[in-house]
Amino acid sequence: PDAAPLVDQYPPIDSSSWLNDRYTFDTFIVGSSNKFAYAACMAVAEHPGEAYNPLFLYGGVGLGKTHLMHAIAHAVAPAGSRTLYVTSETFTNEIVNAIRYRTTEEFRAKYRSVDVLLVDDVQFIAGKGSTEEEFFHTFNTLHESRKQIVMCSDRPPKEIDLEERLRSRFEWGLIADVQAPDLETRLAILRAKADESNRVVDDAVLTYLAERVQNNVRALEGMLTRVVALADLQHAPLTVELAKQALVSISQAEKPKRRVSVGEVLEAVSIYYHVSIEDLRGKQRDKHIVMPRQVAMWLMRADTEASLMEIGQSLGGRDHSTILHGCDKIEQELKREGSPLVQEIQALRHAIIV
Repeated sequence: PDAAPLVDQYPPIDSSSWLNDRYTFDTFIVGSSNKFAYAACMAVAEHPGEAYNPLFLYGGVGLGKTHLMHAIAHAVAPAGSRTLYVTSETFTNEIVNAIRYRTTEEFRAKYRSVDVLLVDDVQFIAGKGSTEEEFFHTFNTLHESRKQIVMCSDRPPKEIDLEERLRSRFEWGLIADVQAPDLETRLAILRAKADESNRVVDDAVLTYLAERVQNNVRALEGMLTRVVALADLQHAPLTVELAKQALVSISQAEKPKRRVSVGEVLEAVSIYYHVSIEDLRGKQRDKHIVMPRQVAMWLMRADTEASLMEIGQSLGGRDHSTILHGCDKIEQELKREGSPLVQEIQALRHAIIV
């Protein structure tokens, strides 16, 4: 007899379970670095499936791509649109399970019945045959039905190692880059964060912080949160001196109390920087891969018991001079005043030992 239908396999989509309430168009700080992407997202939210389809956003980590995707979902919700936001990892895991448990029809019903599909970190479907194949057909079904598709990535479609037929579809609509915010925008972001926390923070403090984190909005907001927390704990006023004290404590990131493996380092770096382990081990020289690869070298040398030869082997067979060069580059960057890499190393060490 036929198996019973899996009626609970994919329940009605409840956007409230995955949407961040803070990520709306009203809370997005617009500046010269992101106004084009913001305008494109607004247009898509106002006329889904008509304005720009697909819409492809790309840019570095922590610059607001996910914020904009959630803002679109919030904006179309009142119209009753069936909206689904997923990471490429979720999409991949679900198709693997669907194939394994023979529930591909339910999987397709879930993804091909929506009005708006938003896929985060879409670059990670590259090289995954069944995922690319399923996404290709999902894309076609939605696009032919004039349903809106929004994707984001850390790089433009032409730099993603996809099948040509899929890459060309990513380029059918509008491609918008989200750049690192300029000083004025960074200050506006910090003021908004301070207002949200109902704190009065002197412009001198905000300027000091804004000048020290340039390429990551999340790190910028996190730095302000740390300074405010330190002021509360010490019952001290929010001054530039206190901000300097907070940043010094950040720069003294503790090493893990236990030795870790090179595999743990690779996994943590891969997740944090949204770069595959294969790319870290590979020969690509793109900037968005080289720096995480060098961070991995530095962490392996500092926090594992691996020899230079073993580190090189774990990173695609690189020789010891390449490892030393990579470690030196990271050391130089860590010594630069206000370098965001200090916080990144701290976050990675925390992720590894937790």
